[in-house]
Amino acid sequence: MSSNRVVDVRVLEVLKARATARKAYELVLAMPTEPKVAKSAICLLLWLETIMGVEVLDTVAAMAPGDTYLTQAVSEASAMYSYALDGAPLPRPPLEGIPAIVSLCGGGRLVDFRFFRFHKRLVARGVAAIRDSVAALVFDDHLHAMLRRFEDADADAGRSSNPRLVPAPELMAPFVAKTRTPPEDSRAAFIALPGCHCHRPSSQEVVNYYEKTLRFGPCIERVETERPGVGQAPKHGIIVFVSAELRDEAMFEETGVFFRVDGHDTWVQPYMPPL
Repeated sequence: MSSNRVVDVRVLEVLKARATARKAYELVLAMPTEPKVAKSAICLLLWLETIMGVEVLDTVAAMAPGDTYLTQAVSEASAMYSYALDGAPLPRPPLEGIPAIVSLCGGGRLVDFRFFRFHKRLVARGVAAIRDSVAALVFDDHLHAMLRRFEDADADAGRSSNPRLVPAPELMAPFVAKTRTPPEDSRAAFIALPGCHCHRPSSQEVVNYYEKTLRFGPCIERVETERPGVGQAPKHGIIVFVSAELRDEAMFEETGVFFRVDGHDTWVQPYMPPL
């Protein structure tokens, strides 16, 4: 993909905005953890934080290096990264249930092990966008050293009569996102079907609900639902709307809401790509 510039956002601002992610990264490294594993785990957790709207990395950064929960979370996140982006096999027990990730995301309403399996390509695109942009700054030791020196020197200048300092050119450079998710992702919404073995709304019933019951007219390009394993009922699905504007209108501008589709409460949550 071609490079795209995020207007009026500088490297310095991104570093400050992602200070918690840097703290979590340094904590994971101190466990100790191999840098590759630490980076993959933080990339995946950053993506989850972005799409779920919960402070995943604040929770991680507050843990102790020897916390077994932290070890579990890093193992799960790294394994799901490897599965989605590197083509690694699906994790086996004890990681199969990814309990730490489920807990960090506020429970299993949307994010669970099957979520990653069904949305594998979407996850890969989103995490890659994080990895190649924001996370690249989070992991840059040189930039963070420059930031610390600037903040220390600026604080000293502020306590004296010396003029305030100007950040180094590297810190004032515009933030450039080298990878972006495709436009289709900005038109998508996640579906989480009811947790029972009763009748589940079909793809066509979801389309009919929005286009006929709610009277939005032709607003959906397609609906896909998972094919569950033996003994499982389908849970995950995705709606791709004709446009991002129609999606937001059909969602009544909500970030997530239950709709009564064919007599069943169905959770629908717009996907907000990181870039």
